[in-house]
Amino acid sequence: MDPDGDLPVLLETSETNLPHQSFHESSTNVSVADSAAATMGSESFREFSDRGQISSNSSSDSDVSDEESFVESGCNSNKPSSNQDRFNESGMSSDEDWVEEPCADEPMHNIKCLFCSEILSNAHSVLEHCQTVHHFSLAALQKKHGMDQYSFIRLINFIRSCSATSREVMDMDMPIWEQDKFMMPVIEDDALLMYDFDGDGDIPKGSASEVVSTAASSDSDNLKVQTEGQMFSNFRVANAEGGHVTLSQSHFDDLHATLQRMQLVVDESSATLKQYQKDMESMRKAMKHMVMGDKQKEEEDLAALRCEEEEDEEDGYFSGYAHFSIHHDMLADKPRTDSYRDAIIKNSHMMKDKIVLDLGCGTGILSMFAVQAGASKVIGVDQSQIIFNAMAIIRENKMENKIKLVRGKIEEVTLNEPMVDVLVSEWMGYFLLFEGMLDSVIHARNKYLAPDGLMLPNSCTISMMAIGDSERYSEMVRFWDDVYGLKMTSMRPEVLREASIETVPVDKILSDPSLVLQLDLKTCTSQETEFFRVFQLKMTREDKLTALVGSFDVTFHLDHTVLLSTSPYSSPTHWKQTVFYLPEPITVHTGQVLDCSIKVQRHSKEVRWLDVTITINGEKFKYSLS
Repeated sequence: MDPDGDLPVLLETSETNLPHQSFHESSTNVSVADSAAATMGSESFREFSDRGQISSNSSSDSDVSDEESFVESGCNSNKPSSNQDRFNESGMSSDEDWVEEPCADEPMHNIKCLFCSEILSNAHSVLEHCQTVHHFSLAALQKKHGMDQYSFIRLINFIRSCSATSREVMDMDMPIWEQDKFMMPVIEDDALLMYDFDGDGDIPKGSASEVVSTAASSDSDNLKVQTEGQMFSNFRVANAEGGHVTLSQSHFDDLHATLQRMQLVVDESSATLKQYQKDMESMRKAMKHMVMGDKQKEEEDLAALRCEEEEDEEDGYFSGYAHFSIHHDMLADKPRTDSYRDAIIKNSHMMKDKIVLDLGCGTGILSMFAVQAGASKVIGVDQSQIIFNAMAIIRENKMENKIKLVRGKIEEVTLNEPMVDVLVSEWMGYFLLFEGMLDSVIHARNKYLAPDGLMLPNSCTISMMAIGDSERYSEMVRFWDDVYGLKMTSMRPEVLREASIETVPVDKILSDPSLVLQLDLKTCTSQETEFFRVFQLKMTREDKLTALVGSFDVTFHLDHTVLLSTSPYSSPTHWKQTVFYLPEPITVHTGQVLDCSIKVQRHSKEVRWLDVTITINGEKFKYSLS
């Protein structure tokens, strides 16, 4: 890949996706401003405070968080948000605006000097002018304060907002511009902010000019001459040809890594804050109980607290998919991945020139299969942090011009596409319906899929069968009767209530499978995921019935049909099978028919969990998947 080639933006995020608390709470900005006040003296610091509203407290209503600034500057090439509104009003779609970074109507010219009223044609000329006329040395400031791209942006906005002189800036012992508020542009569409400060690309060409180093240098008494080449040896101008501002590969990689680090800080801070809030609420209610002595009130408070904890599971669901081990297991699952690849690639004539929505895109592998099959555009949507890794993976495979990633919940984000031709999603959980992601697939289908569009997969089923595995039953259930000589039989009811996910040996199966659910994914509703079915199981041999087992199949009914099965008779998958153990084994005979029923409901408080009730010859057993 050409390290200085044009790199389109891959990632969009909605305002609701990222928490906002950690950045203003950082102590860094406070210490810098306070140190600046001590170093410069109260009168000098107060003068800048009056000019630019510098504050030792970085949190204010007018501040913009580092996180918000980064999403704009890192993923949108520092383009002010007003540009997007302007292009949308002109009739250009917001999707084109995001990917192509249009700014043809406002090329980089007519940039005002930082210290006088001189107007110059480009950023290079401005910095050269500041260097030769005002003795303003960026190289000296970078060396002195260890500045990066964001320090440069803050510095420019600080100078413009405070009307600081070159001498004042160069003489500062502390970078008092290192505050969040200076991420906000002072001049709308200030092209100087798009200057690639910490790059290492080509040096702008021009005649050499002498520069006097600043008084801030430790050897200020010994004047030092620098050439323009020396001055800009550590900088690179962003590519702004054709009215499109883009970044180099190295700069994009730096921004990508920074974004990941910032997101980790945000998530850790958010989790800590939630835990503090929960602890404070628990302490408040405990104190209330101690004072009031109301037992009934205590029970109500504990029930309410449990409800709040269960609501936090929604965040846990998405954060779980940020762990790389989960994606390794899914990608290493050959029946799963091969089925999706075959359905897409072997039906490439149905994908050619189509717009594809990949819901829950994860690492982006299905999106890349769609590009290989000829899709004109693929939109990958995922709420998990793994989407940041997907950005790098897509660039690594040189598909960034075809695939756009959007972070957020499909119910909340905007795709900027009124309709898609194909909806592909690997949404299945244990026992097919666990995790409840089918709700999101149905929402995306109803909102975005064209009437004649394709669903991949487009049908699914659940089947039940009987097994007799006395050895495994002893390991799972009878184990609690004698644990190192001690009885733990009180554990058995809870162990039996929790459905087990495991691979069932074929030689332990006692009956043919019986179909209990069939869904047409092109037309089904969320209500159909809760169901009651009566079914029968005919025994194929005599044995001890120890459990019923559930498995599912999904089918891609296309010109080239593909079946993905999790049956014990098929190749093992990471879904395995769902085993519902009985409290006690039941003796069965060859040809015997068991009259059974199954009722599947969502958990009353956590919609991603399932409650399952199974009846065998009139005896009822209850289970949960959580």
